[in-house]
Amino acid sequence: MIDVKETIAMCINFIEANIFNKISLDDVAMHCKISKYHLHRMFKSLTGEAIMDYVQSRKLSASINDLIHTRMRVIDIALNCGFDYEQSYIRAFRKKFGHTPQKVRTGQLSLRITEKLNINDIYAVNNSAIYKPFFVFRQKLCLVGTRHKIMSKSGDRAANLLGRDFFYNHREKIANAVNPEVYFGYTDWSNEGYIYYVPSVQVRDLSKVPPGMAGVEIPAHKYVVFRFVGFFRPDDINGRQVGRLLVHMYSKWIYSSGFTFADTFRFELIDSSLSKDNYCELDIYQPITELNKSL
Repeated sequence: MIDVKETIAMCINFIEANIFNKISLDDVAMHCKISKYHLHRMFKSLTGEAIMDYVQSRKLSASINDLIHTRMRVIDIALNCGFDYEQSYIRAFRKKFGHTPQKVRTGQLSLRITEKLNINDIYAVNNSAIYKPFFVFRQKLCLVGTRHKIMSKSGDRAANLLGRDFFYNHREKIANAVNPEVYFGYTDWSNEGYIYYVPSVQVRDLSKVPPGMAGVEIPAHKYVVFRFVGFFRPDDINGRQVGRLLVHMYSKWIYSSGFTFADTFRFELIDSSLSKDNYCELDIYQPITELNKSL
């Protein structure tokens, strides 16, 4: 079993210890005792940034100290940061900061730099984790699926079973699916004591809802999205485990963020084309609004 948080911590600490050495993805993966494919997927899914892009950003940010506080030649700073050529360093520096190293050295500029990733921003339970959320605006969304009333106490387990049944046995009945490989799990908690859960796929419109199924029209919203990453099959997602991670992120982020819930629903999204036997991503979309706009 992969401990996601421990693996990321090993990765970050190795990068920091070698910030002025030339390192590759193979080097980091070997140190973490994980395949470079899995390390890349894990890091990018959680942080939204490729691991080697992060490495380069950290190197470039660390080089600013030498630019400002020493008289080292630019070529020596470049070599010191693991770049093979001075021009490679200058191009990368300008791409990240919008200015050449020489301009930064001589000018009065403010730069947005990349600091060491804070491992405490990652909340993990065994072989799954959630990182800081990101924001998405989505236009109106139409879903079609099977609608189920679930008592709150049995919600997690029941939703898992219903989702698998829909995905493998019923989604092919929906003729106008936008992408049948993308699963939506729509949860409506507007009623006390129970929820309505709709395992579903996105459709172009609600003109062709199959008999026995239900359509849901979701208005345009701004969402905060929590990305859950697990090293197991999507079928093995543990609803209670996701719930623990989600409660943590709600308490750590939403309740102190200046936002509040904009509606009494949320949905989860799984793109099965990204999933493997030992990897899955689940995005949880929570509609939000700024607190002062809800008053």
